[in-house]
Amino acid sequence: MNRNKTMTLTGKGESWKATYVVTHQDKVNAKFTVFQDALGGRLKLQYLGKDPLDHGQINYRLEDMTGRFQEGGIVAGIDHAAMKETKGVLDLAHLLDMRNPNKDLTIQIEWNGHREEFQLGLPRKISFGKAVRKRKE
Repeated sequence: MNRNKTMTLTGKGESWKATYVVTHQDKVNAKFTVFQDALGGRLKLQYLGKDPLDHGQINYRLEDMTGRFQEGGIVAGIDHAAMKETKGVLDLAHLLDMRNPNKDLTIQIEWNGHREEFQLGLPRKISFGKAVRKRKE
């Protein structure tokens, strides 16, 4: 049996859009009585700039409110915009703690002599689906 809990933080700057998805996964195997708890984070970067970005090195640093970070580099036109050769560790358990109201991340992106920094956070509205209304008779 698998149980997943996912939290998505998004942000947008002038030239970049970033999405960071944190997944908490519990795996329970009843046959062998194995319990595995895993936390994972995944960064997606999207270039929004007007100038073509078909070459060059893109460096990023993603930092949480506790000062922990992940940073890495992407080669434009070769690598997918995902975490690659990262250094550091974000405090994912802290991000998933629902009692912690401060979940914002800061991302810094450097590319071809340019630099941009912006915040990633939870969506302003969190929807749990539509409530069923009872009809008045």
